[in-house]
Parts: sequence; C-alpha cells; structure tokens
Amino acid sequence: MNGEILNLLDIERHGTRALGPGLRYAIWTQGCPFNCPGCVTPEGRPIVAAKIIDTTTLANDIIGNKNISGVTISGGEPFLQAASIAVLLEKVQLSRPELNVIIFTGFRKEDLQSEEALSVLKMTDLLIDGQYIESKNDGVGLRGSSNQRLHFLTNRLLPYKEDLQSGKRQIELTLNINSTDAIGIPLKQNLL
Repeated sequence: MNGEILNLLDIERHGTRALGPGLRYAIWTQGCPFNCPGCVTPEGRPIVAAKIIDTTTLANDIIGNKNISGVTISGGEPFLQAASIAVLLEKVQLSRPELNVIIFTGFRKEDLQSEEALSVLKMTDLLIDGQYIESKNDGVGLRGSSNQRLHFLTNRLLPYKEDLQSGKRQIELTLNINSTDAIGIPLKQNLL
C-alpha cells in the first residue's frame, strides 16, 4: 500500500464498547501472515483486495464521529499496512488529538522496527501484541490469549489497566440488513 489507501475487512463506524474503554471506532484490516488456530476473524487472513478506502475518507469519518472516545485497530494484521495506518492516525490526531488508540498485532513489539511501524507506535496508546494461542485463551482481559502482552505506550489508558488486563470480556451483536456481526474478544471456549 502506498499510504493513501487501506485494505479493510470491516469497520464499525457507530462505535463499540467491546474493544476498549469508551465508545470506540473499530477498524479491521484485511490480510494476515499468521494462521492462528481459533482465530476470531479467519475471513481477515487472505491477503486479497477487500474493501479499499482512501485514508482521507476514513479519517474524515472518524473525525466527524463526535460520540467516540477512541479508535481500535485490529485485523487481519494492521502492521502489514503500517504506512497507511500511520497516515490515517496522523490525519485523525491533527483534528482529534483527544482520541486514544488501541492496536492489536500478531507481531511482537520488538519486531516492529520498520520506519512505518515505528511511526504507528508513536501514535498508539496501547499495543496488544503476540499471536493468538487458542489453548491460552483464559477468558479475561482485552487480549485473546495469556501470551499476548499489553504495552501501555502512553499513560492515557493507564486508568483502565486492571480492567484491560484482567477484566470481564464482552461481546456485542450488531444487526445489519444481511448479517449479524459479533464484536469483541471471545470468551474461553471450554469453561467447564
């Protein structure tokens, strides 16, 4: 990607409370190099063109939504499109610097060393890193499995640290004309 367009699986433009504190604009990127068994969005894995949107249009939609308090970006794998994510976040932060940003990635933080990835990290408040491991899904916190790490890159989300690390998960259902979408981090499959 050239930094001016994003390849998306989906967006939740009206907001969700299942992917971090407050009402959040949610973005799921298309394409992921990982093949995590039990992935909650396997339809986001193929590295194919899906919903192509320019970063200005998406940024303007986020900026115009006065009800949200933050943005959550997941996938697929957001860092496959790090240049475009950086451009998007830069545009959003110019107009709405009060919005906090949470990003999920299958990569480890220490492996995100490209110039584009570092640009994204500079505009991220909370990075949740590591591949999902189904057997380590303990059903708590905002991460999918216990091996995933929460990196508070700024202090903006520190007041929510305990809840983000070990709080109760929630799933929201969104009814659309042709489908029903579930948003959130799935609970542990075998609770018995």
